[in-house]
Amino acid sequence: MKSSERFNRFYANHFKDTQELRLRDSVLSRQSLWKYQTSGLTSRLTTIAFAFPLVKAWGSRNPKDEERKVLEETDRLFDDNQFDKLYEILRSQPSWYDNCDVLWRVARCEFHLSKRQPEKSKEAVALLEEAHRHVIKALELCHECGPAHKWAAILLNAVSTLKGSREKVEQVLNVRIHMEKAIKYSPNDPTAHYLLGEWHYSVNQVSWVERKLAGVIYGSLPEANLEIGLQILERAEEIEKDFYSKNKVLIAKTLVALNRDIERAKSLLITVIGRYKTSTKWDDIEV
Repeated sequence: MKSSERFNRFYANHFKDTQELRLRDSVLSRQSLWKYQTSGLTSRLTTIAFAFPLVKAWGSRNPKDEERKVLEETDRLFDDNQFDKLYEILRSQPSWYDNCDVLWRVARCEFHLSKRQPEKSKEAVALLEEAHRHVIKALELCHECGPAHKWAAILLNAVSTLKGSREKVEQVLNVRIHMEKAIKYSPNDPTAHYLLGEWHYSVNQVSWVERKLAGVIYGSLPEANLEIGLQILERAEEIEKDFYSKNKVLIAKTLVALNRDIERAKSLLITVIGRYKTSTKWDDIEV
């Protein structure tokens, strides 16, 4: 089967049967929310008290302006790592399931909540799969949403990785397509650039087994270029300096892979260690 036909089949499978998706999502969402409410991760009364003014604001006379204010407030909660409050507040908004800007934020929140669970546990897998469904629905509502494409790339990569090497290789081009569209529709988003730079580096470093699988599926590995990846990562820093700890690490790793400017690579890594060694964020800890 040609790769273009494979892509068409992939998107057809994900965008059909919206009603069935909505029903499955509702069941899984209630299960996930119940686990968080009963596990001590969030205080029901505190969350309701916090969410009430935001829900009230959403229904005021100028819904678009108030929606923007609510989303700005939820983004602040995200920056503060208050994912439990954020999760319930977003899902408390009227018609949240039919709002692209709310849905991709719900998916983003679920991805980060999954990081609190043991890797590959049932809870983590359920949250990732639920997040992927939400971001696909967001793109169904607004296909030209840069953040939704960015999170579609992140979540498709995460979900396909859980399913094994073959699934990961099968989806590698779809992941890149989402990343490229994220940059197209949000050209000033440094994280979107980071993800595409990471794609070029990661595909260049794939294992022998994955190369063999790619040969079976595509005839050869999708084209990845360390030089292009480095340029994209440098561009991300130009857009917003020090925006993400992993970007500097990946620049250093790419320089090492190219056997170029090793002293600069060392300097970048030393800078990252000094700046993020006390951070409690999961991605900084990985760095």
